[in-house]
Amino acid sequence: MEPIALTLGQKFEVEKFSREIDSYDDPQQLRDLAKDLLLAWKQQQASTAWVIRQKEGLSS
Repeated sequence: MEPIALTLGQKFEVEKFSREIDSYDDPQQLRDLAKDLLLAWKQQQASTAWVIRQKEGLSS
């Protein structure tokens, strides 16, 4: 199984947002961003689990 790799476009997005994060001076902005990222991560996990359940349901 091949490891999951970012596309070139995704790598550029990571760099863009990394620079934006680096520009934050306000700790509250960083906390808010961390909470937004946590929510997005958990939503992605839920979406992935849903897709897997759907696929398993089709193959049964």
